[in-house]
Amino acid sequence: MEKGKAISRRTFIGLAAGTTAALSFGTFLRSGLGAAKVSLLTWPNTLSAMDDVLKEQAKEYTKAKGVEIGIEFVSYSDLPSKTAAAVESGAGPDVVCLVGNGAYLYDKSLVDVNDVTDSLGKALKGWTNIAKDIGIVGKTWKAVPWAVCPQVINYRTDWLKEVGYTKFPDTYDEFLVLAKKLKDKGHPVGFALGRAIGDANQFHYPFLWAFGGAECKKDGKTIAINSRETAKAVDYRRKLFQDGESEDVLSWDDSGNNRAFLAEALSVTLNATSIYWAMKKNAPQLRDVTDHAVAPQGPAGRFSYSTPFSLGIFKFSKVQKEAKEFIKWLLEPKQYSPWIGVGEGMMAGLLNAYEDDPVWKKDAKFEASRLTPRYVRLPGYPGPPSRVAAEAMIKYIIVNMFARACKGVSTAETIKIAEAELKDTYAKAS
Repeated sequence: MEKGKAISRRTFIGLAAGTTAALSFGTFLRSGLGAAKVSLLTWPNTLSAMDDVLKEQAKEYTKAKGVEIGIEFVSYSDLPSKTAAAVESGAGPDVVCLVGNGAYLYDKSLVDVNDVTDSLGKALKGWTNIAKDIGIVGKTWKAVPWAVCPQVINYRTDWLKEVGYTKFPDTYDEFLVLAKKLKDKGHPVGFALGRAIGDANQFHYPFLWAFGGAECKKDGKTIAINSRETAKAVDYRRKLFQDGESEDVLSWDDSGNNRAFLAEALSVTLNATSIYWAMKKNAPQLRDVTDHAVAPQGPAGRFSYSTPFSLGIFKFSKVQKEAKEFIKWLLEPKQYSPWIGVGEGMMAGLLNAYEDDPVWKKDAKFEASRLTPRYVRLPGYPGPPSRVAAEAMIKYIIVNMFARACKGVSTAETIKIAEAELKDTYAKAS
């Protein structure tokens, strides 16, 4: 997931390239909710088995409810532009998968879904904090939170044992000691500092927050990057690079750490569990010596930036009632548990009840994925999610601040550059 060059406001959330595939299931049946068709625009999951479950569930829904479900899968990079085109033309899918703060971007074009979220929340122990962050605009639910892709520490248990560790450190101070020991043994750690729109941002934002740093204040407008807390984070990041990493991390895209880990050239990284299940085919010998942990905590606490997804219904839809019923049905345990279950930690639920879903008992190595939604925040934190915060992320302002320090730029200078870039980005959005 990469490519962040000259991205317009319309497509700034776009990630990896891919192809488009359209799928439609069922026939019109005059029963249940009546003859209707609900169309869903979404992206092909990294783990195709999850899409296979979704397709089968669409068929099942058509048979049971008499409502045809049409699913169009478009690449992650095309999803924002397809969504924006639907908004501008007033025509397109009834339901759309929104990435990150998508509900904020398109709130004026989305129907209120308070009835759906209230019903699900009452039945399934309420919504997580990040679910409320991505779904509520003002005081109104504009999207139904669907799932989050937990970013967790992936690490080699055998190499940690070589340097005297039986479990992954809980704090960044402890981790720095471990990182040096691992590199000295020829097993460097690695966190992307290149144009990795997923991995680089998903490590460095929560890393900054863990030290108490932030790009802006709670008002979401006042730039706050130039602080002692940010300086401590920058100093630590430089030290981690020098003592624990190879220079390769400076050029990694989103597949760089995956390749290095599977090639046994990397001992620790941050990623989804996609590395773990890729081992089934590409490196089965590593499954037994790979485990996961939640991100370490710093002086200000433990944080994660894991991409969340939600489902919104466009106002131009002629089947809003049917769309709401379908979304509600998808998120009920009978359907939702099999969907996240086949993902083996790739996706986690955003309703509190799903923290105890049976999927987490399938493998003890999924425990970190189960816990991660507790710590998820979005770019712009502690301010509210916003278009400008997402734009700053796409410009790699935070990542580049740390990368410059690792290349030799002084702490004060790299923070000063980031401050100027953030002020310029936020000013243009006001």
